[in-house]
Amino acid sequence: MIAFSRTATATLLALGLLTACSGPNVAPGTSVPVPPSRAPSSSLTPATSSPAPVPSGLPGTVPTGAPPSRPAGIPKTPTDIVRTAGWTEGTVTRGGSGPCYGMVTFDGVTYAMYSDTGVKLAVGDHIRARLTPAKLRIYCGEGIGVNLGAIQHFP
Repeated sequence: MIAFSRTATATLLALGLLTACSGPNVAPGTSVPVPPSRAPSSSLTPATSSPAPVPSGLPGTVPTGAPPSRPAGIPKTPTDIVRTAGWTEGTVTRGGSGPCYGMVTFDGVTYAMYSDTGVKLAVGDHIRARLTPAKLRIYCGEGIGVNLGAIQHFP
């Protein structure tokens, strides 16, 4: 009998809480007034304003609204600069038959390059070189120490 009274009490308590949270009593079939979402504009007159088209929601319909904006003009910096990873382009500042060389990039970065392949480079040559971080502690002069891999000469 105690279990029945606990179950009945819990059920009545749950029903009381649910009905208390349901809001005002509204008879079935009646409507509840809803406040407008925004105030009507007084600057538009009924004769000049036309109702906005209502999207149909069908596939293939185009949303209405302002057209997309256009770019402001020509870009101020080049957007087509493509650099190949690992390759650096510049001018030879220390040449010879190796193993140490020097190069300055067009951005002003100075490299001290090391190569044991015996490549012959002349001062002033325009080259594109594959550079990797130096693994040996060999001093090849002023600049960032790097290993020199493949080289492409430009006229």
